[in-house]
This record gives sequence, structure tokens and C-alpha cells, in this order.
Amino acid sequence: MKNLWEKWRRMDCRQTLQMVQGIFFGGLGLALLCVLLASGQEPPEWLIAMGGLGILGLILGILLACRRLRCPHCGASLMLGGRIPSQLPNFCPECGKPL
Repeated sequence: MKNLWEKWRRMDCRQTLQMVQGIFFGGLGLALLCVLLASGQEPPEWLIAMGGLGILGLILGILLACRRLRCPHCGASLMLGGRIPSQLPNFCPECGKPL
């Protein structure tokens, strides 16, 4: 467990972005799939639960990006106007140092 925590703490912003995108878009895909499967009928409980997990993935991805997607030099947020970026800039928008 301690080794896993150390890996988490040493992740750079590019690794964090990959993890955020995986969680966010995985949750989005799961939520959309559940909506498509449940359209036009009374959805079973397991489908509602899976849709809830998808929404939880969306929220977790956004919160993780807000918390961990920051410049390693000055700590400025790297989220573009409050949204998850598709790729990181080469330089920090605040301090101008390379990422």
C-alpha cells in the first residue's frame, strides 16, 4: 500500500492527465451506454447502478483533474478554463516554465 501511495505522489502532470482522461471518458462511455440501453423501457436495477458508476467516474475525473493537474513549479491549474485538456501545453500558462 505504501508503494502504491509513493507512485501516486510521484506522478507527473502527463501521467495524471492520462489517468484523468481514462477515468473521465470511461465514465462518460459507461453512462452513455446505460442511457442507450435503457431508452424506451423501464430499466433494470443493475443498469441504473452501472449508470450511477459512470456518473461517478465523470465526477471523479473532474475532481482529480482539479486537485492533481497542476504545474510542478508554481502549482497553477492546468485545466483550460475549468475543463479537462486534451493535451498539456509545453509551458505553464502562469510561470512560463516548461512542463
